[in-house]
Formats: sequence, C-alpha cells, structure tokens
Amino acid sequence: MSITTITKKGQITIPKSIRDKLAIKDNDKFSVKLVGNKTIIEKIPSLLELESSIKTIRERKKSNWKEIERKTHEARAKKAVKGNY
Repeated sequence: MSITTITKKGQITIPKSIRDKLAIKDNDKFSVKLVGNKTIIEKIPSLLELESSIKTIRERKKSNWKEIERKTHEARAKKAVKGNY
C-alpha cells in the first residue's frame, strides 16, 4: 500500500512502483468513479492497445475469396440443418 496526498488543484501522484506495474505513461486516460465511499480509478486503454483485440484490414485481406465462400456455405448449411434458413 502507498499513501499519496491530494494537491490544491485536486491532483494526486500515483506512486512510481504502481505506474511501472500498470505501464502508465504520460497522457494516459483514466475513468474515475465513486462506489460507496471508495474512489475507483481505472486506466482506459488507448486505441493502439485495443488494436490487437480487433481484426485489422490486413487480417481481413488475408482471407481469399475461396475461403470466404467456403465459410459462407458452411454457415448457411448449419442454418439449414437447424431449420433457421
């Protein structure tokens, strides 16, 4: 546990050991919410940090037409078998 002090401007300093563990950098964004009588501060991931969780255009382009066609037929066949077609 670390103790920090709030300034006249309402700012607090996050101890370096915590900044290092959470990879906090200059200009990172945070959400601040009140839960009961506790303040919860959570880092908001940047778009670059989120990039790995979504398909990029490059990854979509890796699928060739035959693969897309095969997946489409497969999905339609599954729906037909279930009677959802």
